[in-house]
Amino acid sequence: MLHRVQQTVRYLGPSGADDRHATETARILRQLGADEELVVAGILHDSAKPANTLLWHRVAGVILESLAPRVRGRLASGDSTFARYLDHARRGAELARADGASERVVRLIARHHQRPITEDERLLARADREALP
Repeated sequence: MLHRVQQTVRYLGPSGADDRHATETARILRQLGADEELVVAGILHDSAKPANTLLWHRVAGVILESLAPRVRGRLASGDSTFARYLDHARRGAELARADGASERVVRLIARHHQRPITEDERLLARADREALP
């Protein structure tokens, strides 16, 4: 868990970190031989993260995911920045569906913080992890 918190702090750096992360995730997926739908999921996987997400939101999310996933789930409801951050996978999947993305892309976005069970999910998780500093 400490490594994930340190990685989160390094990730933030200057503004635009989420956009750079999405671009890098897509680049890694292409390098791994992913098809275009999987690359699209990589670009969009964090699209619902609020622009005003603060460092404490991210650190608290990592800690809650590790130590209190049920509490994290309860805190993910509502419209606060923290709730929207915690629930960004589900919300991002809804946005992708509304924009006409395939069900495969929608599913990958929705599940990108869960334990991967398919090869697509494993590739996205790998690229997502490798795209962090």
